[in-house]
Amino acid sequence: MGEALALVYGATVLEQRCIFHKLHNVATKCRSELKGKEQRDLRKQLMEQAALVYQAENASNARLRLARWGEQWREQAPQSIATLERDFEQTLVFYSLSGLAPVWIRTTSLLERTNRELRRKFRQAVTFGSQRGAEVAIYLQVRRLHARWIGQDWWETSRAVFFDLWM
Repeated sequence: MGEALALVYGATVLEQRCIFHKLHNVATKCRSELKGKEQRDLRKQLMEQAALVYQAENASNARLRLARWGEQWREQAPQSIATLERDFEQTLVFYSLSGLAPVWIRTTSLLERTNRELRRKFRQAVTFGSQRGAEVAIYLQVRRLHARWIGQDWWETSRAVFFDLWM
């Protein structure tokens, strides 16, 4: 299976940690550190500022925003700060990629939806006759999903796949 992924995506795959899940983990720590209704506004402020870290124009500015945010909140919510700082560099990979809309690549939500769609489709298939058959099925399903994302008709996409692969 690794060979198929390398064939489709290339030998070098960057690892982008999901920002949504990172901030969700920060929020969980924040709720345990700043408890009660009287702390609600502080929790909201901390989380809004944490989210702004990722609205920076580039990775360098995101690091600066993290440092400022950490200085401001470290005394009140040290575990929240540590959670965002842990593996922070892996949440900045999307800044190094050009030609792609950051909203598509800074979170794994699209990947998770894709995985759900793949599982749903492959449960219908139950089994494959060979590893090659499974790889082709994954390839075609990913092409179908990509066509949907870019607003392309599946009929056109499937014809292009046919001519690309078999002609």
